Amino acid sequence: MDKEKDTIEYQTNEEENNSAKDVSHDNENLSSENSADIDSSHNTSEDEKNVESDNSNEEKNNDEGEIEELKNRLKQKEEEANEYLEMAQRLKAEFENYRRRTEKEKADLIEYGKEQVILDILPVIDNFERALETQYDDNGENASFKEGINLIYRQFKGILEKMGVKEIESLGQMFDPYKHHAVMQEEAEGKKENEIIEVFQKGYMFNNKVIRPSMVKVAK
Repeated sequence: MDKEKDTIEYQTNEEENNSAKDVSHDNENLSSENSADIDSSHNTSEDEKNVESDNSNEEKNNDEGEIEELKNRLKQKEEEANEYLEMAQRLKAEFENYRRRTEKEKADLIEYGKEQVILDILPVIDNFERALETQYDDNGENASFKEGINLIYRQFKGILEKMGVKEIESLGQMFDPYKHHAVMQEEAEGKKENEIIEVFQKGYMFNNKVIRPSMVKVAK
């Protein structure tokens, strides 16, 4: 009887041990599954982080590429702007040169035109001077005629002076090839060599330029 009881107790203990082992095994399996789930979750989180990092790097690379492209476009526009600026400066300089050149040419033409008019008037002045050198009777008619000629002569001379025309001083001056034109030489007592002793035709200057030299006789 005791033997049977021991046998039953042994079987009971064996079943309890087996049950405990099964529970422990189940717990180990559950723990292993939980650990696997955690590892899987951790791996998933790492993968997500890697994906996010890759996306971030890709966006960063795209942004850097766009910035670089914008820099290149800005540099190109700056170069174009500098080219247009240089072109505008050249055109401005060329226009200023053209304006100064045309103004000078215009002024030269005006001066040339004045000079030609003066040269045409000078023979008239010569004729008036010859007329004034003519001897007239002292009666009223001749005196009035001479006074009229003298009046016209002074008016012409006044106009020429306003235009910048000056008579070249010649008589008693030393000969100057730039101002005088010697047509005769003559021995003259008490006169220096090359001293002008007679003026055949008066010379004139226009704005400090000789437009007609004096025609003179000089002493030997």
